[in-house]
Amino acid sequence: MLNFIKKSLPLFCAMFLFGCTTMNQAIERKNYFPWENDTGYSQVVKSDKTLYISGITSEKETFVEQVDDIYTIIKKILADYDVGTDAIVKEVIFTTDIEALKLAIPTRKAHFNGKYPSSSWVEVKRLWSKSHLLEVEVVVVLP
Repeated sequence: MLNFIKKSLPLFCAMFLFGCTTMNQAIERKNYFPWENDTGYSQVVKSDKTLYISGITSEKETFVEQVDDIYTIIKKILADYDVGTDAIVKEVIFTTDIEALKLAIPTRKAHFNGKYPSSSWVEVKRLWSKSHLLEVEVVVVLP
């Protein structure tokens, strides 16, 4: 038995060390607005084939206008990566008015062409600016 262990030890060590190594994956960060550096975040972080898009807000006046504006901005970001909203796999919406969000469902759905992501909708007391009625963050899987 001792002889078997001595002969197998190099193989086990090699397997252990191989299992402990990690792939050095590149992480890319991209800013779209000047306040991102001031605040200390990146609008988009890309790791392998996954995009993490930070919360998008809008300064439009009405709730429906903000919904439409936010998804328009998201689609512009996605276009930089040659994908559409069908590549969004996860969405989190923070809103100061969940009932208004429910009423804006048709406006939101119009941006998805029938392919919807998993979603969480959360009512909060307040967002960054008092004028922000909702904030949307998404996770995207690139082809």
